[in-house]
Amino acid sequence: MRSRLTAVGEEIPAEFPDATPQAAQSPATQAALAGLLIALKALSQRAVVAVASLVDLALIASTFVLWWQIVDNPSSLQIVTVTIYSVFILNVVWLRRR
Repeated sequence: MRSRLTAVGEEIPAEFPDATPQAAQSPATQAALAGLLIALKALSQRAVVAVASLVDLALIASTFVLWWQIVDNPSSLQIVTVTIYSVFILNVVWLRRR
């Protein structure tokens, strides 16, 4: 049965041919591909750990920036506020490491 959405003159193939035929790979090629995949997996895992460490570094750096901004003439409210923020960030980093 013909679909209403089929263009005139278009035939629907019975089965779709492979886009790229699979050639037989030599054992050396298979071993090289397996080694490459293992290396990429290890590299991606290290990258995830590095990004997580950069987030912690950015959080701690934000506390230093805030302290640096109020160091010239701090009021008691600024000191208390930045201290609370610093303790909060240290707790976040500590909880993430647990």
